[in-house]
Amino acid sequence: MFRTLLLSFSLAAAAAACGGKSAPATSSTATEPAGNPGEAHEHHFPAEMDAFHDTLAPLWHADSGQARIDQTCTATGELDALAATVRDALPPAGVDAAAWTERGTALVDSITKLSAACGSPDRATFEADFHGVHSAFHGLIELLPATDEHQAAH
Repeated sequence: MFRTLLLSFSLAAAAAACGGKSAPATSSTATEPAGNPGEAHEHHFPAEMDAFHDTLAPLWHADSGQARIDQTCTATGELDALAATVRDALPPAGVDAAAWTERGTALVDSITKLSAACGSPDRATFEADFHGVHSAFHGLIELLPATDEHQAAH
């Protein structure tokens, strides 16, 4: 029961963090919940993450159903290429290079798993695998330093 509630809260918080962009195309801003409920941190996306987010967000936020599944499965090649670009990019200033590579690899691996689900006749694991992609992306967001504005407020 606790795991289900924790997972539900985590997914809801992650979904909320995927809101629209408020900065130029080369540097999106996202808020990510921290350790304390109700607390958020703002992060600026590097260009590679911004491009990935621009492709993922409309798929993630689309209404559930067959159209969403079909559109996402059609986009797995693009998502894979964009994720590889994120993984291979230099980590942003202040981000541990090993952690960046590890989480970037996890993102690429999650898309490989999603692609396999898309290729299966029943796509039975699509939702779980798509959540895996979203969670892996948020794993990278967690590495990003908070903006100066956020740090000045604390």
